[in-house]
Amino acid sequence: MPRKQVSPINEDFDFKLFVTISRKNIWWFMLFMVVSMVIGLLILRYTAPIFESTAVIKLGIDDKAKNVLEQGAKNDILYDANRIAGDIELIRSRIIVERALNTLPLKVSYFTQGTVLEYELYKQSPFEVEVRIKDSLLYGNRFMVDFESENSGKLSYVLENEERESKAFEVNQWVSTPYADFKINIANFGEITKQQQELQKDAYFFIIYTNRMVYDQIASELFVAPLNIDAKTIQIKLRGKNSHKIADIANAIAREFIKYDVEKNSEVTGKILDFIDLTIKSIDTDLSNSETSLENFKRSNKIISPDQAVEDVSERIKEINRSLEVVNFELDLYKRIRKDLNEGSDLTKFILSITGSSDKNMVISQLDKLKMMMDERDIVLTQATTSSEMYRIIEGKIENQKELILKTLSNEESTLKTKQRIFENQLKEFEGKFGRIPAQQAEYGRLQRFFNINEKFYSLLLEKKAEFSITKAGYIPLHIVLQDAQFNVPPVSPNKSLIISACLMIGFLVSFGLIVTRYLLYNEINSLEEVGLYTDAALLGIIPKYKREIPVSQLLVDKNPKSVISEAFRSIRTNLQFIANDDGAKVMAVTSTISGEGKTFNAINLAGVIAFSGKKVVILDCDMRKPKIHIGFNVENNHGMSTLLIGKDTTEDCIMHSSLPNLDFITAGPIPPNPAELIINPRMDQVIDYLKQKYDIIICDTPPVGIVSDGIPIMQRADYPLYILRANYSRKMFIVQINKLITDNKVSNLSVILNGVELSKIKYGYGYGYSYGYGYGYGYSYGYGYYEDDEKPLTLLERLKLVVTGK
Repeated sequence: MPRKQVSPINEDFDFKLFVTISRKNIWWFMLFMVVSMVIGLLILRYTAPIFESTAVIKLGIDDKAKNVLEQGAKNDILYDANRIAGDIELIRSRIIVERALNTLPLKVSYFTQGTVLEYELYKQSPFEVEVRIKDSLLYGNRFMVDFESENSGKLSYVLENEERESKAFEVNQWVSTPYADFKINIANFGEITKQQQELQKDAYFFIIYTNRMVYDQIASELFVAPLNIDAKTIQIKLRGKNSHKIADIANAIAREFIKYDVEKNSEVTGKILDFIDLTIKSIDTDLSNSETSLENFKRSNKIISPDQAVEDVSERIKEINRSLEVVNFELDLYKRIRKDLNEGSDLTKFILSITGSSDKNMVISQLDKLKMMMDERDIVLTQATTSSEMYRIIEGKIENQKELILKTLSNEESTLKTKQRIFENQLKEFEGKFGRIPAQQAEYGRLQRFFNINEKFYSLLLEKKAEFSITKAGYIPLHIVLQDAQFNVPPVSPNKSLIISACLMIGFLVSFGLIVTRYLLYNEINSLEEVGLYTDAALLGIIPKYKREIPVSQLLVDKNPKSVISEAFRSIRTNLQFIANDDGAKVMAVTSTISGEGKTFNAINLAGVIAFSGKKVVILDCDMRKPKIHIGFNVENNHGMSTLLIGKDTTEDCIMHSSLPNLDFITAGPIPPNPAELIINPRMDQVIDYLKQKYDIIICDTPPVGIVSDGIPIMQRADYPLYILRANYSRKMFIVQINKLITDNKVSNLSVILNGVELSKIKYGYGYGYSYGYGYGYGYSYGYGYYEDDEKPLTLLERLKLVVTGK
């Protein structure tokens, strides 16, 4: 079985193949890199520069009032971070930004039209426009200005897809339009003349904006963030196409933030004091009510604290439970004594259980007396029988004593049960008290909590009143501007190095992706060794690529018998001995997958090499759909295999002789309508059997099996079935057809020849190596000059060119 299955994608990485494909696509790589560089330069040329200005504010968030009152200021990082975050949101809010924008001349923006880009003339416009608005339609539209002279000009505009309208104006005079009145003043007519001469007549235009338009333009490019939280600094960054304009806006935002902070703090301080006074009165009432409620609760529940009540009740419950356990134990003990008395068991074990209690001395004495009587009875039994008078007297005393003990036990049990009921009632009473304590605790905690809150809030308000009273005496801004935004800064965008690097990287990735894609989809056969990976067919050898013009006859081995290509065919002739070397005439069938792989060329030259060895060879052109043997030998194709197989001509009539001794051929003849039926005709076997009597080798040039199946029967009967593949032409998927011939069509001894291999790749290591076992690898290692058609050694420059171009 072959080692690998044929795949449409290269699954294994082959460095040599990758280098070869890269070398073939080197010009694409260079083209992509040049195009990428040009694109990068065009981007830099036609992209408007973007500037960035930064202002830095130092926040003063220390509580000065607390310092005056000799209280420690907060040193809470989270508190500071929250204050800084709040100030950041205030700075970039619409309130501050619009206040700042209103201080700058941004309602009318002036521009000049360059060749490609537009430039805003912030505070540099050579003219100035005053506007009285009549209709909001004019906002955001362009008004082109063409200065015809120092005193007059023409104003043109287009609104809501209407036609372009023009209006003549006099400098420093109001001109009326349906939407607004304009007055244009000139500050530098020389600059205007220069600009209009270099670019175009209406090179200037202006746009009128609303406050919202101006804010929307700035807000999207405004960036406010903490610069250093520990230092309590904030940076205000703004990007735009005019460095002077964005610097002024950033500085105006910083100034308005500080101004707004002063205004709001001064305004708020008085309101806070009024609020504190009103709240103190309310809290004072709530505090008094809380004190009264707490006092009434303690009085009604007769407790100082619910926690102390819990402790007292718990201790009393424990005492009652202990007493109750003692009573229950004694009742159980008396019950067992009664049982044992009735059963006549030994009562000694109970004496120790009831000793130690003064109330139980009577029971103990009676039990002791009973024990003595029973001992006496036992002594009498040693001297008399149970029927004796003495035994009966003692037995009567014992029964009397038991009755006395039982009466005593009844009296004691009655007393204990009375105690048990008393303890149980006490326990229920205290458990009821304990159950009411959580509610009392909750109520007490609620009242105490309200009292604590009101008391703390009251104290806090008194402190704040003192603080804000001191603050109100004189408030100064806490924030300062550490760094003003600068306008003479280099642009931050476009980044020249980044854009050029990115374009080059994209060009490299695109070209590299092209090479990788071509490598993955590369499906051409390059070496005989590669064929061996996918098939078990015999590998006869390779045929070098003939770099000169092939003659019409296609027979080369007779013209240059010492050439490399002749030696290749001789090597294949030698390797054929390993396929079949028995005596008798042999049939050789030559086929390929598609046309153009060199099937006929190999058949003719292989026949010539075999004829040189002294054997008689005949070539049969069995490709009656697209015959080529007659072209190869430059003869007419009036009769041949087609006329021979239909019985129109005899074999002898169709045999033609070549210029080489021992080499004959039979052309295909006129193209028949049914070539497949002719080949499987029994007469085909008769023709081959007849030719075996006259020739040593019969070579059949069959049709490509990848296109039609006409040649398969001949391949099955051939002694030497040969399959031709062409390097850098045949696809790897063609090897599937070779495996099908072996497995499905049962073509035995199928052998493969790789045609058209470039010698330069073998000599200089660009392609794939060939071992001696393939029959021809050794022929390339003898050096230059051994064969007649060997080229001269390449110079160093020629070798470098070979590496780059692969040619």
